[in-house]
Amino acid sequence: MTESAAASAIDLARTAPFALGPATVLPASCEISAPEQTVSVEPRVMQVLVALARRQGETVTRDDLIAQCWRGVVVGEDAIQRCIGRLRKAAAAVGGFEIQTLNRVGYRLREISAAAEEAVTAVAPSAAGTSDRRPTIVVVDMQVFGAGPDVETFAQILAQDVSAALSLNRDLHVLAAHATVSRVAATQEWSTGAAGLRYIAQGTLRRMGEHYRLGFQLLEAASARLLWAHRVDLADIDAPSDDLVIDLAGRMSTEVMRREADRVLRSASELTAWECVVRANTAYQHISLDNLPFAISESRRAVALDPDYAAAHAALANGLAASYEVGGARDPALATEAQFHCDRALALDSNDPAVLIWAANALNMITRPPKGLELAKRAVELAPTNPIAHLYLARHYLYLGQPEEAMACLNEHERVAPLFPWQYYIAFNKAFAHFMAGRLDQATSEIDKAALLNPGYPYTWIAKTILATMTGQQEEALEAIARLRQLEGADSLDLQLARIAHSYPEGPARAALQGMIADAWRRLPAT
Repeated sequence: MTESAAASAIDLARTAPFALGPATVLPASCEISAPEQTVSVEPRVMQVLVALARRQGETVTRDDLIAQCWRGVVVGEDAIQRCIGRLRKAAAAVGGFEIQTLNRVGYRLREISAAAEEAVTAVAPSAAGTSDRRPTIVVVDMQVFGAGPDVETFAQILAQDVSAALSLNRDLHVLAAHATVSRVAATQEWSTGAAGLRYIAQGTLRRMGEHYRLGFQLLEAASARLLWAHRVDLADIDAPSDDLVIDLAGRMSTEVMRREADRVLRSASELTAWECVVRANTAYQHISLDNLPFAISESRRAVALDPDYAAAHAALANGLAASYEVGGARDPALATEAQFHCDRALALDSNDPAVLIWAANALNMITRPPKGLELAKRAVELAPTNPIAHLYLARHYLYLGQPEEAMACLNEHERVAPLFPWQYYIAFNKAFAHFMAGRLDQATSEIDKAALLNPGYPYTWIAKTILATMTGQQEEALEAIARLRQLEGADSLDLQLARIAHSYPEGPARAALQGMIADAWRRLPAT
């Protein structure tokens, strides 16, 4: 630590209380107090709040935050994002302030007066039809066995960190972590209230000789039924690492959203707009011309239920654009309508990561504009634990001919979501990146994996035909083209060539790839 970093570090014990709108911030006790509620935060989170409040209205860079709150020790973006996520949760609870993210620059705190809070509440769109059925989850006390106070502290911080990481997922309502609240108390307190608690996460930590065994469980709140469990052995107990926190939060959020998708697919009526969007997104687990109409129809239903719900417009734009792309970009009406709903979504809410993610992907599929890349980057900055943000940013890099940048995004995707359900799609895009970088063996391995995971995805067989041709495996190339013809018909050659024209960056390589498909198609015996 340098002398300058030490000098600029925030000392909470010497920082006087101050006001933010109707709230009073008490740095020494790490509390934010409002007339009806007091919220406690960790010391690091309070340091970040103090740093932002000292320069209220001005931008505070990430380097400034590291110098003042981490004493100059280099930390990952995830650590800063978790602190910002906790502060935003506290702001939602007590009011008085908000934190704005400035793309690639830093953060800014804005004070909100009591009158402004009332005005916002008065004009805010109704939650009916959008967020009223989003799942609510709480991380409760961790049980510690056979260990001392240092392990107790580790367990408490880990529960709080996991809760904060989960809160970055806008599809979840995350109640503040309660280090002293049991599962039974949590169920009694929230399960019948407005929060509609649906899931409870709790952990255990045991001393096992020379190491520690950490376990996490996800329970159904109403029945206490065990839904998911995960175990990991730790060699040492220090501060919870970012990798551990992200892995646990990613596994839990993926499991929650998988169960939510199953739930809403079983419910065909009386759905909210958010539930319709969830139903629409299930179509992407097996993309094809046959199931994309379901994504479009469910997104249209979401827009009809709540015309001012930005995510519904973004989901509809994504469905229309996907249908345009998978259809070989031959129906301009789809692209025109997708563009309209992209514009509408961004006008309604340009700070929702889900809106940015879907709008970016839609724009990429219809026009490949530079704006799409910037939206995807911003989505990653706002939601670094959202796996789809990393996936769609990777797609932008692929279409820009930057395979190494794409691979880095796909690797980060796997880090934050090890249980992501679209595994075939990750393998396919990895194959694309390896192919563009000239690594044909790795590309072949990934495309074989994609074919096993989802044999109904036509682009897999296009890629497999090309790779087999380039590596001199003519029989495999003919087998792949036969699977493609079986999927989409003997008269679909023009569609396959149009897909390559739309999907691969323009240049001599595109014509060569089209030639490989056309040649294999002609050599396949008629059936």
